[in-house]
Amino acid sequence: MKNYQVKQIAMSVMLALVLSACSSLPTSGPSHSAVLKVNQNSDASKLAGQVNVVELNDALVQKMYFMQQSQKFSGFAGMGVEAGYSGTVNVGDVLEISIWEAPPAVLFGTTFSSEGQGSGHVTQLPSQMVNQNGTVTVPFVGNLRVVGKTPETIQSQIVAALNRKANQPQAVVKIANNFSSDVTVIRQGSTVRMPLTANSERVLDAVAAVGGTTENIEDVTVQLTRGNQVKTLAFETLIADPAQNIMLRSGDVVSLLNTPYKFTGLGALGNNQQMRFSSSGITLAEAIGKMGGLIDTRSDPRGIFVFRYVPFTQLDYQAQQEWAAKGYSVGTDIPTVYRVNLLEPQSMFLLQRFPVQNKDIVYVSNAPLAEFQKFLSMIFSITSPVTSTTNSIRNF
Repeated sequence: MKNYQVKQIAMSVMLALVLSACSSLPTSGPSHSAVLKVNQNSDASKLAGQVNVVELNDALVQKMYFMQQSQKFSGFAGMGVEAGYSGTVNVGDVLEISIWEAPPAVLFGTTFSSEGQGSGHVTQLPSQMVNQNGTVTVPFVGNLRVVGKTPETIQSQIVAALNRKANQPQAVVKIANNFSSDVTVIRQGSTVRMPLTANSERVLDAVAAVGGTTENIEDVTVQLTRGNQVKTLAFETLIADPAQNIMLRSGDVVSLLNTPYKFTGLGALGNNQQMRFSSSGITLAEAIGKMGGLIDTRSDPRGIFVFRYVPFTQLDYQAQQEWAAKGYSVGTDIPTVYRVNLLEPQSMFLLQRFPVQNKDIVYVSNAPLAEFQKFLSMIFSITSPVTSTTNSIRNF
């Protein structure tokens, strides 16, 4: 067999193998261009057929950063004036009323000595819950409206009503149980109702009332529900920032949540694995650092992506209208990809403010040159044995 025939056969086999392998080169995920063109080959008629590809910019990152800051408890509406426990009586409260009468006590009870002199007398009335009409009953006074009044005001009312009936009467009114002004504190396996007092209890007082937390402090978040507002804050932040330890109000619900946060790093990163991070949050720059940074010989700095499902309600009005037309609605999540180009110097500032969220995927695509190097390696790995075979045949 002639040498040129052997070479032709060898080259034909090599080209066939290379062409069949080009489409199946090993890679860690989609290329930079493939992610950007994700919607071109998707079926727009299907609910999951579209992906929201978002280019990170300063305006968007600042918006997301301040949205995260708005979760702080100091951002509750009406925080200009501290309004904790008012000390007034409301429906459902339990009152204890005591009445004193100077000697001789002629109305609530009389005790005379052998010399005919009387002594003072104290009457402890049965505890009473303020009824739906906002009143309680006091002997020789009748139904007394007490809602919205302080114990001191109620005492004055009782004394004024008894002045012409009792001998120098005095009264003491105490709120035994202020059921109308309490806070519900919830922790896994434990729930308490903490009455508010004139001591002006704050969020950390509620945490203490339920026995604190036995979980890892980095995994604990504190959720405060006030009316129709709900805010969630890392326990670490609550402890470190006194401004977040706000005064509680009647009806507040404080919940201690054990929510370990995780993100997954994939692609041309030092480590491809799932990583935990503190509930106080982590930026994209910190997340990339935790994964060992970008691999210089593989990574495409234009292809830094964060894959995330964004709740429909978190979109602005215009975006909601656009995605509603595609079949999405309240209760659904929008598949979203955020992209940043590290070749642009200002992107370094974006990385420091962009917040990574629980269950995000941080992906770095391979550079085109890296794919080309794989291609060359495959060619040489194929041609080397062919060359060896040709030489063997030539020597035969």
